[in-house]
Amino acid sequence: MMQLGEIHTFRIERFTPHGAYVRGTAENILDAEELLLPSKYLPKNSQIADELTGFLMKDSSNRRVVIRDFPKLTLNTCAFLTLTELNLHGAFADWGLDKDLFIPFSEQREGIEIGETYPILLCYDPKTDRLFGSMKINRKLTAASRDIEHKNVSFLVTEHHQLGWRGIIDHQFLGMLYKNECKIPVSLGQTLSVYVSSVRPDGKVDVKISSIQPQKYDDAVARIEAYLQQHKFVYLTDKSEASEIYDRFQMSKKTFKQAIGKLYKQRKIKLFSDKIARMDE
Repeated sequence: MMQLGEIHTFRIERFTPHGAYVRGTAENILDAEELLLPSKYLPKNSQIADELTGFLMKDSSNRRVVIRDFPKLTLNTCAFLTLTELNLHGAFADWGLDKDLFIPFSEQREGIEIGETYPILLCYDPKTDRLFGSMKINRKLTAASRDIEHKNVSFLVTEHHQLGWRGIIDHQFLGMLYKNECKIPVSLGQTLSVYVSSVRPDGKVDVKISSIQPQKYDDAVARIEAYLQQHKFVYLTDKSEASEIYDRFQMSKKTFKQAIGKLYKQRKIKLFSDKIARMDE
């Protein structure tokens, strides 16, 4: 049976007045369960045996259905969502679909308010065969192993801490980015590319913004080159504010200075007091 809350590939089996019945397909093996793809999600000129990508969820009648709208998060992943309703049954958050995501009382934090945004994890309850959201993310994440040490990972910033920022690494582990390891502006809900500096005995992870790998500036160089290829110049220099550099190129000031230094040595750019230009300009 296909898993709720995930994006799958489906094959059209037959048409009905309400849409089409599809079956999940993975590695050329068809799932036994037929699922309804409502008419509003059926592509024009669809034919039997056509394959399409869809999200598996429950409709208002508690039926498993396939839709072609895609939410802001999938099963066991986390995203910042805005609360839309609080009532006697629980809380609801906008996750990008017509039907808001339900958050039971047992999965809520204290003091939440409608209109505010919170980090929420998409979970599955096998007893009820339903999806739900959880704000109690820390207790649902696993302890990291040392296998991820010295690797580049994604870091979703979920909480400001007196020592820096707490976040979720690759939707699996808790991590900490310390202030003294971060020279760029950081905000809640932001996803950063970071480097795992160490895994603590409790399974929590310490990360840094910059990687110690020798190739760490290659991406920055390519990003600046691509921008100059299109725009010819950029009003930034090594004296620019770190926030201005990050807004334009999503990199730290240190990385930016290293990258433009490399481009200058390669005679690919010209440096001015107020801008950087492509060499042929």
